[in-house]
Amino acid sequence: MNTVLVVEDSLSQRECVSQQLTWSGWNVIQASDGVEALRQIQNNSPDLVLLDLIIPRIDGYRVCRLIKANPHTQNIPVVLLTGKGQHLALSYGIKHAEAYVGKPWQPRELLDTLKRVLLDTKKEPQTASADAWTDYGILIFKIIQLYECRVQPWTEYGSEIIKLYEKALAAFEQALIIEPEHILANHYRLMAEKNWNSLQEKLEQSQPCKVCPYYHGTDGINCAVHPWGRPGEFCLDWELS
Repeated sequence: MNTVLVVEDSLSQRECVSQQLTWSGWNVIQASDGVEALRQIQNNSPDLVLLDLIIPRIDGYRVCRLIKANPHTQNIPVVLLTGKGQHLALSYGIKHAEAYVGKPWQPRELLDTLKRVLLDTKKEPQTASADAWTDYGILIFKIIQLYECRVQPWTEYGSEIIKLYEKALAAFEQALIIEPEHILANHYRLMAEKNWNSLQEKLEQSQPCKVCPYYHGTDGINCAVHPWGRPGEFCLDWELS
């Protein structure tokens, strides 16, 4: 039984497509945003990813690029789910994905597309080069910069930024294991390490929120998301930490 990861932020649409695929014999796992999608791919290695373009935290286009840039996941086929008015994003995204299905989708069209893509993209794993790992690390580094340009990035995206720095540095290390004198990998690793060390110094001057992955200052200002403490036994932010 093949496993498909369905990435869609709309609960109703995610459940609808998941039910259709389950009835057709697929093993289905789900994700509601880009960060969760990448975690599911790392933990479950699905045979195919059905990916909506407009999703929170990391959009579908960048998730697709990360999948295809990562030497460990580049052979996983991606089918994009696109709505009306997404033609510009699609023109970029289809360069990396294997196919796309428009919304509202027809069940038969969706199933036929997934089966065709799965048959057409059976590839043997290839040994990753230093260049491939370097390109993957650079892509992650660029996404980190997008996060850091946002207003109060550590308030909303602290845990994501930390994980992305760890992945970027790991990618550059993989490149340097293969080719120790790789100029670009060395350059970006030093840049990432410098930025990461600077951020760690800032974090040492802050305190983590007691109920979620966010931060507040040492002056005692509470976390803006949970100023009164943990909201309940099952807190989504707590579970994501």
